[in-house]
Amino acid sequence: MTEQQIRSIMQRNREDGCTALFETYYHYVYAIVFRYVRRYGTTEDIEECVVDVFAQVMEHFPAIREGTLKAYLATAARNRALNLCRTLSADARQTVPIDGDSFIELTDAQDIAADTEQRELTRRVLDCIESLGEPDSSLILQRYYLGHSAADIARTLRMNPVTVRSRLHRAVKRLRTMLEEQDITL
Repeated sequence: MTEQQIRSIMQRNREDGCTALFETYYHYVYAIVFRYVRRYGTTEDIEECVVDVFAQVMEHFPAIREGTLKAYLATAARNRALNLCRTLSADARQTVPIDGDSFIELTDAQDIAADTEQRELTRRVLDCIESLGEPDSSLILQRYYLGHSAADIARTLRMNPVTVRSRLHRAVKRLRTMLEEQDITL
């Protein structure tokens, strides 16, 4: 659906317009927020941030100049995601006093080491994916991390499904080469 169609629907019925806006740009906004928040937050944090972005856009919709909706969405998503990352990383740095009531038993040291190792591996893989650049990194994240089909990705990125599959195939080959060069095995 185009921006003009959404604006037209919004003029007739605000609720239907909001629904059309959300359905048209949800995956786009989700991909932007996911890119920033994935290292700091949970899926729930990401989804909540996406909803906040749409709430902000819907609140300011009449003031958004025609032809700039997608750019406004991208900027709003990036800014909200960065603010959430700051909040989440600040929360992680806060210390918890250890006393009789709040003491948490640590699990086996091997579990902690394995957890840490897995996080590091995930971080390195995501760094490699990100270094592929757009749209390849988005294609891989949407397909393999979010489980979207080629048709869904094509709609989100406004590409042909055949192009999505072809680019995805090439991106996976490049990623595999990068992982091998860095001696990362999955």
